[in-house]
Parts: sequence; structure tokens; C-alpha cells
Amino acid sequence: MSAKVVIFLVIIYAADEVSSTVFKDCGSVSGKISSVDVSGCTTEPCIFYSGTNETLTANFTSNVVSNKPTTVITGIISNLPVPFPAEKDTCAHQTQCPIQAGKQSVFTITLPVLKSYPHISLLVKGEVRDDNGKDIMCFVFPAQIKPKD
Repeated sequence: MSAKVVIFLVIIYAADEVSSTVFKDCGSVSGKISSVDVSGCTTEPCIFYSGTNETLTANFTSNVVSNKPTTVITGIISNLPVPFPAEKDTCAHQTQCPIQAGKQSVFTITLPVLKSYPHISLLVKGEVRDDNGKDIMCFVFPAQIKPKD
């Protein structure tokens, strides 16, 4: 039903539990997000430790059928969007395709937090776009990259 993919390049502490994460909808046009969970994150900001991986799961319902949705992950640092290398083909590993209209879907992705990333605060923005480039879901949440003890 759901698959995994490597997505963020700025993220987190790989914990055993997935907890509800506070997020804001940043412009979902052709769908609705019901939840976003980041493993190990229970308070704002989500703490991402250098040299670890973060798993992110979002539950959403699309208003449209999408055969070739795309994923876009961006870090927003001082109001400057910085794209993160991520698998753009959402169907490859992140969700079951085609995405059906009116049916709840699960999007899951695992992101490496490289040791070379600066220790900063940022916003993490995730988007899944439909076949026409409109956001089925768009979410943003605060994060902070810290050194691992």
C-alpha cells in the first residue's frame, strides 16, 4: 500500500515511533491532508540530527486521479527556498499509484540528514503534485538540524 523513498536532505533522528507532527497546509489545491508524521517528532521544531535518517508519513485524500504525481521537497532557510535532492517520481517508492480521487492515500519517504548539513533552523516543505502540476498536498513544518551527541 505505501512505499518508502529517499527524500529530504536535511532531516532527522530515526526513532522507532511515528508521532503526530504539527504542520501547516501551504496550498493543497487538488487534495486535503489529514495528518503528517515525522518519526520521533512530538514538539516544534522537529529536531533532526546530523548523520541520521528521518521518515515522514502523510495521509491525504486527492480530489483528482493522478497517474504520474511528482514529489518536491524544499528547505526554506531565511525565506530562501533550497531544493533538496529527492526522488521526484512519487509512484516509484512513496505511494500507491495511480492516486485515486476521493480515496485516502499514504505518502511515506525517508530522508538522510547528512553530517555536512549546517546546524540551522529551517522550514521543511513537502509537496505532491498532480499530473497538471497542482499540489494534491503541500505541507510545511519547522525543523532544526543539530549535531548528534
